[in-house]
Amino acid sequence: MNRKSGVMKGILLGAVGCLIALPLLAVEIITKEDLVNNVVKKEQLVKVADNAIFLLDTSSSMNDEFRGTKETNIQAVARVINGRNTYFPEIGHQMGIFTYTPWEVIYPVSVYNRANVAAALQKVPVKGKGPTPLKSALMKLEDVLKPLKGRTAVFLFYDGEYTGDPPGGIARNIVKNYDVCFYIISTAKPEREPSLNQEIASLNSCSRVIPLATFIDRPEYTTGALFDVKVTEHVVTTTQTKIIGLKADHLNFTFNGTELADKDKAELDQVATFMKSQPKSYAVIAGYTDDAGTKDYNEGLSRKRADMVAGYLKEKGIDSARLVVLWYGLTNPVVPNDSPENRAKNRRVEVNVGLGE
Repeated sequence: MNRKSGVMKGILLGAVGCLIALPLLAVEIITKEDLVNNVVKKEQLVKVADNAIFLLDTSSSMNDEFRGTKETNIQAVARVINGRNTYFPEIGHQMGIFTYTPWEVIYPVSVYNRANVAAALQKVPVKGKGPTPLKSALMKLEDVLKPLKGRTAVFLFYDGEYTGDPPGGIARNIVKNYDVCFYIISTAKPEREPSLNQEIASLNSCSRVIPLATFIDRPEYTTGALFDVKVTEHVVTTTQTKIIGLKADHLNFTFNGTELADKDKAELDQVATFMKSQPKSYAVIAGYTDDAGTKDYNEGLSRKRADMVAGYLKEKGIDSARLVVLWYGLTNPVVPNDSPENRAKNRRVEVNVGLGE
Protein backbone atom coordinates (compact mmCIF):
# COMPACT_ATOMS: atom_id res chain seq x y z
CA MET A 1 0.00 0.00 0.00
CA ASN A 2 1.38 3.39 -0.93
CA ARG A 3 0.81 5.93 1.84
CA LYS A 4 0.10 9.06 -0.20
CA SER A 5 0.11 12.50 1.27
CA GLY A 6 -2.98 14.59 0.86
CA VAL A 7 -6.47 13.26 0.32
CA MET A 8 -6.97 9.92 -1.41
CA LYS A 9 -10.29 9.42 -3.14
CA GLY A 10 -11.84 6.20 -4.32
CA ILE A 11 -15.22 5.32 -5.70
CA LEU A 12 -17.05 2.05 -5.33
CA LEU A 13 -19.70 1.70 -8.02
CA GLY A 14 -23.06 0.64 -6.63
CA ALA A 15 -23.85 -2.00 -9.22
CA VAL A 16 -23.23 -5.60 -8.22
CA GLY A 17 -19.93 -6.82 -9.57
CA CYS A 18 -18.65 -3.32 -10.34
CA LEU A 19 -16.43 -2.76 -7.33
CA ILE A 20 -13.19 -0.85 -6.96
CA ALA A 21 -11.15 -1.78 -3.88
CA LEU A 22 -9.97 0.86 -1.43
CA PRO A 23 -6.71 0.41 0.52
CA LEU A 24 -6.89 0.37 4.31
CA LEU A 25 -4.90 2.63 6.59
CA ALA A 26 -4.51 1.97 10.30
CA VAL A 27 -7.96 3.46 10.89
CA GLU A 28 -10.61 2.06 8.59
CA ILE A 29 -14.37 1.89 8.31
CA ILE A 30 -14.79 -1.87 8.51
CA THR A 31 -18.31 -3.02 7.77
CA LYS A 32 -20.14 -6.16 8.77
CA GLU A 33 -19.76 -7.45 5.21
CA ASP A 34 -15.98 -6.99 5.29
CA LEU A 35 -15.73 -9.28 8.31
CA VAL A 36 -18.43 -11.79 7.41
CA ASN A 37 -16.99 -12.27 3.92
CA ASN A 38 -13.47 -12.58 5.33
CA VAL A 39 -12.31 -9.60 3.27
CA VAL A 40 -10.56 -8.25 6.35
CA LYS A 41 -8.86 -11.26 7.94
CA LYS A 42 -8.34 -11.53 11.65
CA GLU A 43 -4.57 -11.76 11.31
CA GLN A 44 -4.70 -8.26 9.83
CA LEU A 45 -6.19 -6.86 13.03
CA VAL A 46 -4.43 -5.86 16.23
CA LYS A 47 -6.08 -5.82 19.64
CA VAL A 48 -6.06 -2.45 21.39
CA ALA A 49 -7.79 -4.00 24.41
CA ASP A 50 -7.32 -7.54 25.67
CA ASN A 51 -10.64 -7.86 27.46
CA ALA A 52 -14.20 -6.63 26.90
CA ILE A 53 -16.68 -6.45 29.77
CA PHE A 54 -20.30 -5.51 29.06
CA LEU A 55 -22.38 -4.31 32.03
CA LEU A 56 -26.03 -4.01 31.05
CA ASP A 57 -28.42 -1.67 32.83
CA THR A 58 -31.71 -3.55 33.26
CA SER A 59 -33.31 -1.07 35.67
CA SER A 60 -36.87 0.17 35.22
CA SER A 61 -35.76 3.35 33.43
CA MET A 62 -34.51 1.19 30.56
CA ASN A 63 -38.16 0.53 29.71
CA ASP A 64 -38.37 4.06 28.28
CA GLU A 65 -38.99 4.20 24.55
CA PHE A 66 -35.87 4.38 22.41
CA ARG A 67 -35.69 7.31 20.00
CA GLY A 68 -39.40 7.56 19.25
CA THR A 69 -39.82 3.91 18.29
CA LYS A 70 -41.89 1.13 19.83
CA GLU A 71 -38.64 -0.41 21.04
CA THR A 72 -37.50 0.12 24.64
CA ASN A 73 -33.94 1.09 25.56
CA ILE A 74 -33.25 -2.37 26.92
CA GLN A 75 -34.57 -3.99 23.73
CA ALA A 76 -32.40 -1.67 21.64
CA VAL A 77 -29.31 -2.61 23.67
CA ALA A 78 -30.01 -6.33 23.32
CA ARG A 79 -30.61 -5.94 19.59
CA VAL A 80 -27.37 -4.09 18.90
CA ILE A 81 -25.19 -6.44 20.97
CA ASN A 82 -26.78 -9.45 19.28
CA GLY A 83 -26.23 -7.88 15.88
CA ARG A 84 -22.58 -7.03 16.44
CA ASN A 85 -21.93 -10.47 17.83
CA THR A 86 -22.77 -11.95 14.42
CA TYR A 87 -19.60 -10.53 12.90
CA PHE A 88 -17.22 -9.62 15.72
CA PRO A 89 -13.82 -11.19 14.90
CA GLU A 90 -12.57 -14.04 17.06
CA ILE A 91 -9.05 -12.76 17.71
CA GLY A 92 -8.56 -13.82 21.30
CA HIS A 93 -10.39 -11.24 23.42
CA GLN A 94 -11.53 -12.29 26.87
CA MET A 95 -15.19 -11.28 27.16
CA GLY A 96 -17.74 -11.16 29.92
CA ILE A 97 -21.38 -9.98 29.89
CA PHE A 98 -23.34 -9.14 33.04
CA THR A 99 -26.49 -7.36 34.06
CA TYR A 100 -26.02 -5.25 37.18
CA THR A 101 -29.58 -4.28 38.10
CA PRO A 102 -29.53 -6.86 39.71
CA TRP A 103 -26.15 -8.52 39.11
CA GLU A 104 -26.39 -11.61 36.95
CA VAL A 105 -23.80 -13.45 34.91
CA ILE A 106 -24.93 -13.61 31.28
CA TYR A 107 -21.60 -14.78 29.82
CA PRO A 108 -18.79 -15.60 32.28
CA VAL A 109 -15.42 -14.13 31.40
CA SER A 110 -13.77 -16.44 28.88
CA VAL A 111 -12.24 -16.35 25.41
CA TYR A 112 -14.78 -14.81 23.06
CA ASN A 113 -16.78 -17.38 21.11
CA ARG A 114 -19.51 -16.11 18.79
CA ALA A 115 -21.88 -19.07 19.16
CA ASN A 116 -21.58 -19.17 22.95
CA VAL A 117 -22.16 -15.44 23.26
CA ALA A 118 -25.23 -15.67 21.01
CA ALA A 119 -26.70 -18.37 23.24
CA ALA A 120 -25.89 -16.44 26.42
CA LEU A 121 -27.51 -13.24 25.16
CA GLN A 122 -30.86 -14.98 25.15
CA LYS A 123 -30.78 -14.59 28.94
CA VAL A 124 -30.89 -10.79 28.79
CA PRO A 125 -34.30 -9.75 30.18
CA VAL A 126 -36.71 -8.09 27.80
CA LYS A 127 -38.09 -5.80 30.48
CA GLY A 128 -36.22 -3.80 33.09
CA LYS A 129 -37.14 -3.48 36.74
CA GLY A 130 -35.84 -1.96 39.95
CA PRO A 131 -33.22 0.72 40.76
CA THR A 132 -29.61 1.29 39.61
CA PRO A 133 -27.16 0.27 42.40
CA LEU A 134 -24.09 1.42 40.51
CA LYS A 135 -21.61 1.42 43.40
CA SER A 136 -22.29 -2.23 44.28
CA ALA A 137 -22.05 -3.09 40.58
CA LEU A 138 -18.60 -1.49 40.36
CA MET A 139 -17.51 -3.41 43.45
CA LYS A 140 -18.49 -6.63 41.70
CA LEU A 141 -16.74 -5.41 38.56
CA GLU A 142 -13.53 -5.09 40.55
CA ASP A 143 -13.76 -8.79 41.40
CA VAL A 144 -14.16 -9.53 37.68
CA LEU A 145 -11.10 -7.46 36.82
CA LYS A 146 -8.69 -8.94 39.36
CA PRO A 147 -7.66 -12.06 37.37
CA LEU A 148 -7.55 -10.32 33.99
CA LYS A 149 -4.33 -9.35 32.24
CA GLY A 150 -3.79 -6.44 29.89
CA ARG A 151 -6.21 -3.64 29.05
CA THR A 152 -9.94 -3.99 29.67
CA ALA A 153 -12.65 -2.04 27.84
CA VAL A 154 -15.71 -1.81 30.08
CA PHE A 155 -18.92 -1.00 28.20
CA LEU A 156 -21.24 0.24 30.94
CA PHE A 157 -24.81 0.81 29.75
CA TYR A 158 -26.16 3.38 32.16
CA ASP A 159 -29.26 5.51 32.67
CA GLY A 160 -27.29 8.35 34.28
CA GLU A 161 -28.73 7.87 37.77
CA TYR A 162 -27.86 5.68 40.73
CA THR A 163 -29.34 4.56 44.02
CA GLY A 164 -27.39 4.30 47.26
CA ASP A 165 -23.88 5.66 47.76
CA PRO A 166 -22.10 7.68 45.05
CA PRO A 167 -20.03 5.46 42.74
CA GLY A 168 -17.25 7.97 41.99
CA GLY A 169 -14.76 6.74 44.59
CA ILE A 170 -14.85 3.08 43.54
CA ALA A 171 -14.64 4.10 39.86
CA ARG A 172 -11.49 6.12 40.55
CA ASN A 173 -9.96 3.21 42.46
CA ILE A 174 -10.67 0.89 39.55
CA VAL A 175 -8.86 3.02 36.99
CA LYS A 176 -6.02 3.57 39.47
CA ASN A 177 -5.50 -0.15 40.14
CA TYR A 178 -6.37 -1.68 36.77
CA ASP A 179 -5.74 -0.85 33.11
CA VAL A 180 -9.39 -0.01 32.37
CA CYS A 181 -11.17 2.25 29.91
CA PHE A 182 -14.81 2.98 30.71
CA TYR A 183 -17.15 3.41 27.74
CA ILE A 184 -20.35 4.71 29.29
CA ILE A 185 -23.23 4.03 26.90
CA SER A 186 -25.67 6.57 28.19
CA THR A 187 -29.44 6.86 28.23
CA ALA A 188 -29.19 9.76 30.68
CA LYS A 189 -31.55 12.70 30.44
CA PRO A 190 -30.07 15.66 28.48
CA GLU A 191 -29.67 17.80 31.60
CA ARG A 192 -27.53 15.07 33.20
CA GLU A 193 -25.20 14.59 30.21
CA PRO A 194 -22.75 17.48 30.88
CA SER A 195 -21.97 16.43 34.45
CA LEU A 196 -21.78 12.76 33.44
CA ASN A 197 -19.29 13.58 30.70
CA GLN A 198 -17.18 15.57 33.15
CA GLU A 199 -17.23 12.80 35.76
CA ILE A 200 -16.14 10.10 33.32
CA ALA A 201 -13.54 12.21 31.52
CA SER A 202 -11.90 12.91 34.88
CA LEU A 203 -11.25 9.21 35.52
CA ASN A 204 -8.44 8.76 32.98
CA SER A 205 -7.43 9.62 29.43
CA CYS A 206 -9.26 6.77 27.69
CA SER A 207 -12.70 6.81 29.34
CA ARG A 208 -15.65 8.53 27.70
CA VAL A 209 -19.44 8.86 27.43
CA ILE A 210 -21.29 7.80 24.27
CA PRO A 211 -25.06 8.35 23.92
CA LEU A 212 -26.92 5.10 23.22
CA ALA A 213 -28.27 6.34 19.86
CA THR A 214 -24.74 7.25 18.72
CA PHE A 215 -23.38 3.90 19.88
CA ILE A 216 -26.07 2.10 17.89
CA ASP A 217 -25.61 4.20 14.75
CA ARG A 218 -21.80 3.89 14.69
CA PRO A 219 -20.42 0.35 15.17
CA GLU A 220 -16.91 1.87 15.19
CA TYR A 221 -17.43 2.74 18.85
CA THR A 222 -17.39 -1.00 19.60
CA THR A 223 -14.77 -2.17 17.14
CA GLY A 224 -12.52 0.86 17.63
CA ALA A 225 -12.37 0.25 21.37
CA LEU A 226 -11.23 -3.34 20.87
CA PHE A 227 -9.15 -3.59 17.71
CA ASP A 228 -7.42 -1.60 15.00
CA VAL A 229 -6.11 -2.53 11.56
CA LYS A 230 -2.38 -3.27 11.63
CA VAL A 231 -0.82 -0.30 9.91
CA THR A 232 1.73 -2.57 8.22
CA GLU A 233 -0.94 -4.70 6.54
CA HIS A 234 -1.86 -4.36 2.86
CA VAL A 235 -5.62 -4.82 2.88
CA VAL A 236 -8.41 -3.84 0.54
CA THR A 237 -12.15 -3.94 1.07
CA THR A 238 -14.79 -4.56 -1.57
CA THR A 239 -17.95 -3.68 0.31
CA GLN A 240 -20.90 -2.67 -1.82
CA THR A 241 -22.43 -0.58 0.96
CA LYS A 242 -19.33 1.60 1.08
CA ILE A 243 -20.15 3.47 -2.11
CA ILE A 244 -17.74 6.37 -1.72
CA GLY A 245 -14.79 6.70 0.60
CA LEU A 246 -12.33 9.50 1.27
CA LYS A 247 -9.23 9.37 3.44
CA ALA A 248 -6.90 11.94 4.96
CA ASP A 249 -3.81 10.19 6.24
CA HIS A 250 -1.07 12.80 6.41
CA LEU A 251 -2.02 15.01 9.36
CA ASN A 252 1.17 15.15 11.43
CA PHE A 253 2.03 17.09 14.57
CA THR A 254 5.07 18.60 16.23
CA PHE A 255 6.54 17.01 19.37
CA ASN A 256 3.90 17.32 22.12
CA GLY A 257 1.95 19.52 19.72
CA THR A 258 -1.81 19.60 19.11
CA GLU A 259 -2.11 22.50 16.68
CA LEU A 260 -3.08 21.98 13.05
CA ALA A 261 -0.66 23.21 10.41
CA ASP A 262 -1.98 25.19 7.44
CA LYS A 263 -1.52 22.18 5.16
CA ASP A 264 -3.61 20.08 7.56
CA LYS A 265 -6.39 22.65 7.53
CA ALA A 266 -6.34 22.69 3.72
CA GLU A 267 -6.70 18.91 3.68
CA LEU A 268 -9.52 19.00 6.22
CA ASP A 269 -11.26 21.70 4.18
CA GLN A 270 -11.48 19.13 1.38
CA VAL A 271 -12.87 16.56 3.81
CA ALA A 272 -15.51 19.03 5.02
CA THR A 273 -16.49 19.96 1.47
CA PHE A 274 -16.87 16.30 0.57
CA MET A 275 -18.97 15.54 3.65
CA LYS A 276 -21.26 18.47 2.97
CA SER A 277 -21.85 17.10 -0.52
CA GLN A 278 -22.69 13.68 0.99
CA PRO A 279 -25.19 14.27 3.83
CA LYS A 280 -25.15 10.60 4.91
CA SER A 281 -21.38 10.46 5.19
CA TYR A 282 -19.52 10.27 8.47
CA ALA A 283 -15.85 10.37 9.48
CA VAL A 284 -13.81 8.10 11.73
CA ILE A 285 -10.98 10.15 13.26
CA ALA A 286 -8.12 8.44 15.11
CA GLY A 287 -5.17 9.99 16.91
CA TYR A 288 -1.73 8.42 17.44
CA THR A 289 1.58 9.49 19.02
CA ASP A 290 5.22 8.50 19.07
CA ASP A 291 6.61 6.49 22.02
CA ALA A 292 8.07 9.38 24.04
CA GLY A 293 6.37 9.55 27.44
CA THR A 294 3.99 7.31 29.37
CA LYS A 295 1.11 5.34 27.93
CA ASP A 296 -1.47 7.44 29.77
CA TYR A 297 0.13 10.72 28.71
CA ASN A 298 0.23 9.65 25.07
CA GLU A 299 -3.39 8.55 25.12
CA GLY A 300 -4.37 11.97 26.41
CA LEU A 301 -2.18 13.65 23.79
CA SER A 302 -3.62 11.57 20.94
CA ARG A 303 -7.11 12.40 22.23
CA LYS A 304 -6.35 16.13 22.10
CA ARG A 305 -5.07 15.78 18.54
CA ALA A 306 -8.12 13.80 17.41
CA ASP A 307 -10.40 16.32 19.17
CA MET A 308 -8.57 19.15 17.40
CA VAL A 309 -9.34 17.59 14.01
CA ALA A 310 -12.96 16.94 15.00
CA GLY A 311 -13.29 20.50 16.29
CA TYR A 312 -12.00 21.93 13.02
CA LEU A 313 -14.52 19.89 11.02
CA LYS A 314 -17.30 21.08 13.35
CA GLU A 315 -16.25 24.68 12.70
CA LYS A 316 -16.63 23.91 9.00
CA GLY A 317 -20.23 22.87 9.52
CA ILE A 318 -20.00 19.10 10.12
CA ASP A 319 -22.32 17.95 12.91
CA SER A 320 -20.63 16.13 15.80
CA ALA A 321 -23.00 13.17 15.35
CA ARG A 322 -21.19 12.48 12.05
CA LEU A 323 -17.76 12.29 13.69
CA VAL A 324 -16.47 9.15 15.43
CA VAL A 325 -13.43 10.20 17.47
CA LEU A 326 -10.95 7.53 18.61
CA TRP A 327 -7.45 7.75 20.09
CA TYR A 328 -4.77 5.11 20.47
CA GLY A 329 -1.71 6.83 21.87
CA LEU A 330 1.54 5.08 21.00
CA THR A 331 -0.02 1.86 19.68
CA ASN A 332 0.12 0.79 16.03
CA PRO A 333 3.00 3.00 14.79
CA VAL A 334 3.47 3.57 11.07
CA VAL A 335 7.21 3.01 11.41
CA PRO A 336 9.50 2.04 14.32
CA ASN A 337 10.14 4.87 16.76
CA ASP A 338 13.89 4.66 16.22
CA SER A 339 14.70 8.12 14.87
CA PRO A 340 13.37 11.69 15.09
CA GLU A 341 12.12 11.42 11.51
CA ASN A 342 10.17 8.23 12.22
CA ARG A 343 8.72 9.58 15.44
CA ALA A 344 7.43 12.55 13.49
CA LYS A 345 5.58 10.18 11.14
CA ASN A 346 3.87 8.47 14.07
CA ARG A 347 2.59 11.73 15.57
CA ARG A 348 -0.50 11.68 13.40
CA VAL A 349 -4.26 11.74 13.04
CA GLU A 350 -5.94 9.65 10.37
CA VAL A 351 -9.40 10.41 8.97
CA ASN A 352 -11.52 7.97 7.00
CA VAL A 353 -14.86 9.02 5.53
CA GLY A 354 -17.56 6.66 4.38
CA LEU A 355 -21.26 6.69 3.66
CA GLY A 356 -23.85 5.73 6.22
CA GLU A 357 -26.86 3.66 5.28
